[in-house]
Amino acid sequence: MRVFITGASSGLGEGLARRYAAPGAVIGLCARRAPLLAELAKSLEATGARAVIYTADVSDTQEMQRVATDFVNQSGGVDLVIANAGIGIAHGTLEGKSEPIAKLMQVNVIGVTNTVVPFVPAMVRQGSGTLVAVSSVAGHRGVPGRAAYSASKAAVITFMDALRLDLQGTGVHAMTLCPGFVHTPLTASLKGRLPFALDVPEAVEQMANAVERHSKTFTFPWQVRILSKVLKFAPELLVRKMSPPARTRGSA
Repeated sequence: MRVFITGASSGLGEGLARRYAAPGAVIGLCARRAPLLAELAKSLEATGARAVIYTADVSDTQEMQRVATDFVNQSGGVDLVIANAGIGIAHGTLEGKSEPIAKLMQVNVIGVTNTVVPFVPAMVRQGSGTLVAVSSVAGHRGVPGRAAYSASKAAVITFMDALRLDLQGTGVHAMTLCPGFVHTPLTASLKGRLPFALDVPEAVEQMANAVERHSKTFTFPWQVRILSKVLKFAPELLVRKMSPPARTRGSA
């Protein structure tokens, strides 16, 4: 199994890397924090897997093209790509703060396309492979305090839906994972209750199962999947009442 994962230094990315590590597997680990990647690589190699580290910023298009090419060359192909890197920002829209929004879009949207698109030719040539983008339940409906985050995750869902259509008949599958709240560094700054929140191992298992089933857009856990359908068509008054508090500070 040849797997490439962004945002691999902590949270879901780290959990997914550990999930796919096995004797003979090649795991590409991409993130900005080199010390954490080195520590994770050592742990994965203890299982018999081979870890390849890439210290890179997913918003850098040319660098991610180089990374993808190098991983394919080193591993002799690629079976699974997971675009997991993402950030959240503090709610500052009403203060006219557009710079944080631009940064978020660069990571959460451009970072996804920079990750998955460079691997498409190699997968098409081999006639197999799965491209996965990690979006969020927030991508199903814009919620107060998270305008930019919701928009970025909605863009990811739409992009992967269209990419899946483009790949029809090639043997390559494109899909999106939309988790609800998961206890990771990204959610550590959120105030108040996190409804139906999952721990990383449970979330990773649900994600891996969805990848194996070749789901299209998988929202989880099941309570959040139902809630997302309700919110999608709910009046704005109900959306405001059901939404969690706005993020008070950014985190990556």
